[in-house]
Amino acid sequence: MRIERVCAKLHRIPVHREMHDAIRHFSKMDLAFVHIQTDEGLVGTGFTYSIIPFGAGEVCSLINNGMGQLIHGLDPRNHEEIWNRVWRQVDWVGRGGIAVLAVAAIDIAIWDLKSKAANLPLYKLLGGARKKIPVYNTDGGWLNHSIEQLVEETKQIVAAGFRGTKIKVGKEDPSEDVERIAAVREVLGPNRTLMVDANERFTAAEAIRRAHMWEPANLFWFEEPLPAEDTLGHAALKAHTSIPIALGESLFTRFQFRDYIAAGGASILQPDACRCGGITEWLKIAHMADCHNMQISPHFVMELHLPLVAAIPNSLFVEYIPSLDPVLTAPLKLADGHFVPSEEPGLGIPFDWEHLTAFEVKDEICVRG
Repeated sequence: MRIERVCAKLHRIPVHREMHDAIRHFSKMDLAFVHIQTDEGLVGTGFTYSIIPFGAGEVCSLINNGMGQLIHGLDPRNHEEIWNRVWRQVDWVGRGGIAVLAVAAIDIAIWDLKSKAANLPLYKLLGGARKKIPVYNTDGGWLNHSIEQLVEETKQIVAAGFRGTKIKVGKEDPSEDVERIAAVREVLGPNRTLMVDANERFTAAEAIRRAHMWEPANLFWFEEPLPAEDTLGHAALKAHTSIPIALGESLFTRFQFRDYIAAGGASILQPDACRCGGITEWLKIAHMADCHNMQISPHFVMELHLPLVAAIPNSLFVEYIPSLDPVLTAPLKLADGHFVPSEEPGLGIPFDWEHLTAFEVKDEICVRG
């Protein structure tokens, strides 16, 4: 089996609701798909994304104007050969950001192919550690929501059976964050899981100050408190609070995760397969965390991360944000607070390709044999 055709396409889909965190406002979501076809007619599909209106087009250009040619003619079952070939070429122009997102999209397509070729669902091919995964909800806690909205949506989240909920923090007035956390905690009760996410908003000193204010709320984790580059700041924060520190969506390689582990800067790791170099790199990060008795709870894209989390023994949750629901034929369904991974070979994500066509941004150049 050999790779015969590689084609990346950009789709710009509307967001399902208005969303604000401490640093961004989301109005559209760009999906960069890559389709890899073999000489036997088997097709694998991978993707990455951007929540800002640029970047994903550059990912497609990088794949269609160079990276696709690098893997043409290779056996798609040799994922390490393919990953290292594309990585060692694009690392010259970027060891993070667009270059790594492009590697991720290709790698995810390769694993879709491998799973289909093996006729196994992805979670079983990768390890098959668990048959169902608990889910926490992020979609009710955006920073632009009023306290009244937070309270009402938290009631709905509890009624739906989610195993936890997360809200955004980072208000200018610290007392507002305290009030919002307290209001959600009151609805949840003392024992249900509550997380907060600052989206890299604070300095180390401010994060320490706010964490001390939040400790009575029994938070499960404090996510992305500082800019991702501030490894030492995270270590200082972790040493000054009882709240576990979660991060990883803004890290791009296993080496960055390794450095955080070595510095004592994180309690829970949150790699995003669409951003950290794909499934191949995601698994290395997860297994490295397991070697350090640490758990994994990936960022976003619940449809992709569900089989990955189900494959490993040291997983926690998948994160519920239904951003892909409008372009799926069958969105994930919650059952007793859990999602169950697909038993179909491949990624198991039922994209509605006919509907996606309406959101395609043209002008791709595909690599063919």
